[in-house]
Amino acid sequence: MENEGVRNRREYYRQWRANNKERVREYNARYWAKRAERIAQERTVGKEVNEHVER
Repeated sequence: MENEGVRNRREYYRQWRANNKERVREYNARYWAKRAERIAQERTVGKEVNEHVER
């Protein structure tokens, strides 16, 4: 019974993504832009920490 619910949900979202390709593209672009910003920020913070340690 639980597997049937999971399958139904997957099928619903698969159809939703097929019918809303532009929205999915926008969501993905926003996600990757935020992720790239976060990674760059983490790298910058990591370098600052290393600079303080070396002194």
